Amino acid sequence: MKKYYIAVTYEVCEHNNIYLDMNEYNIDSSKDLDKQIREVAKVDVAPLVKFYESDTSDFKEIRLYKEYKFKEYECGCDGSQF
Repeated sequence: MKKYYIAVTYEVCEHNNIYLDMNEYNIDSSKDLDKQIREVAKVDVAPLVKFYESDTSDFKEIRLYKEYKFKEYECGCDGSQF
């Protein structure tokens, strides 16, 4: 059975209690999945990307497949900005 994948990027700042979903990207299962995830994280400067799979192309039922964290895109603030 064919699997379908999407990646959702998140903006995260623990100091200011921010956890916002930014964008969704369709992921091509015939290409290197990890490379595609790194690319969408870079585009959105996203410290967190959640990677979901579905058995259907409409993504009505999705399952979390993997979570990727990117330290290089963390906010770096100390909470004193707000």
